Parts: sequence; structure tokens; C-alpha cells
Amino acid sequence: MKKLLAIMVLCLCFATTSQADDIRDFQIEGISVGDSLLDYFSKKKIKKAERYDNTNSNYKSDKFFSIRLKNIGKYTEMMFSIKKNDESFKTYSVQGLIKHENNISECYKKIDKISDEIESLFIKAKKTKQDHAHTGDKTGKSKLTTINFTLSSGDRISIQCYDWTKKMKYWDNLRVGIYTKEFTDWLNR
Repeated sequence: MKKLLAIMVLCLCFATTSQADDIRDFQIEGISVGDSLLDYFSKKKIKKAERYDNTNSNYKSDKFFSIRLKNIGKYTEMMFSIKKNDESFKTYSVQGLIKHENNISECYKKIDKISDEIESLFIKAKKTKQDHAHTGDKTGKSKLTTINFTLSSGDRISIQCYDWTKKMKYWDNLRVGIYTKEFTDWLNR
């Protein structure tokens, strides 16, 4: 009986040490922050991608920009944030978006399921949840639900449901994102 108890305790110790504590342990379609987009896409495809920077987004400076690529794996779109003039195209954020047009209730079911999975992987992460009006809709009728997992490094995993009004002409979506502390600090300044 003592041997069985000792084996169970050892198994629990090894299971705990296998929990993720580095943001790079989390991937979306096999891509994580710190990876070069050149490992997954051609330079031509990256350069032709739809680009968001300080000229057409809420970014306050041009240190970073984001690109959007459509139909990657199970995602309707993926977004990647990289530094300006970085020819290695190293990622500082990776986001996967799944369209939920006319069925936002499915998004809310998925956000809770994904949250449980992330919580089991990043057991030491600080979890926060927020529901609020989306600032992009001046009427205040579009809603955003966000669950963030912040690691001790300051890196973050975020799951979001975007519930847009028809007037906004955007599609409702589920977003799963990985963000380095460096990118998040720049974004929030």
C-alpha cells in the first residue's frame, strides 16, 4: 500500500512539472510567438497580406504592425503582429479568428470550453474575465467578452467573443490570441 501511495505521489509531481509555464508552449495552428512567419508562409504571401499599422488602426506608433491571412486550418483568419522592418518576420502576437455570424451563443459556449483547457495548461496564470461595450462602436451596443490568462512573465493568452451589431457590418467572431509582454505593453501605452 505504501508503494502504491508513493507511486501516485510521484506521478502527481511529474504531472505538475509538465504544465506549461512559457507562452511559447501555446500554439495556434502550430505557430507561436517568437516564430518566424517565413517558417510557415512565403515572403511574397506575407508582403501581400492585409496590413494594419498606425495609419489604419488604433496603433499609436509604427513600432509594430499586424497582418491578416485568410483560411488557415480551422480559422477564418489569422493575425500576426511583427516589428516594422524586421525581415525575419518574428511574431509578437498570434491570433486565430473563427466567424460566428448569426450565432454568437456558440461563441460563448466555445470561450468557456477553451478557457477550461487553457486553465489546465497554465495553472499559475492569473485569470481575469471582462464583459464590456466595444469601444469601436460609438453606440455602445456591440459587446466584447474577454478572458485573459496572464503569465508571471507578463505574456498573455486571450480568448474573446466579439458580438457586433448589424449596423457595424463586422462579423461576430471568436478570437484566441497569444501576446508577448513586449507587444501588450506597446499596445496599451
